[in-house]
Amino acid sequence: MRWSVMAVALAVLAGGCASSGSVASADVEIRAGVRAATREYWQEALFRFQRAQQLEPENSKVLNNIAVSLEALGRYEEALGMYKKALEKSPSNTAVKRNYARFAEFYTSLARGVKPKENGRAKP
Repeated sequence: MRWSVMAVALAVLAGGCASSGSVASADVEIRAGVRAATREYWQEALFRFQRAQQLEPENSKVLNNIAVSLEALGRYEEALGMYKKALEKSPSNTAVKRNYARFAEFYTSLARGVKPKENGRAKP
């Protein structure tokens, strides 16, 4: 199911923050967002990831997690833009590339009116 894969995606990208004061606060928000996402509280997850983005606007992991949350909420246009932004910030990040590719396939099928396969959500 798409939801379970997305929760795993969020967990994958949750780590890796530096240890400065604002970064530590961003890390707290990221962890809270991942906890919310694993419970499928997507609006709360989005809120937490957006707070982390305020502290670390260039963090591709945060941008990816926002995209995953937007996707889960059915806000596909916004999700696409955020996935692209995450990929721009970190073009070699395999998790971001994988999530973008998976979403692009889903989004293209949706745009063509083809019912996409239920193969799971992206991983944060």
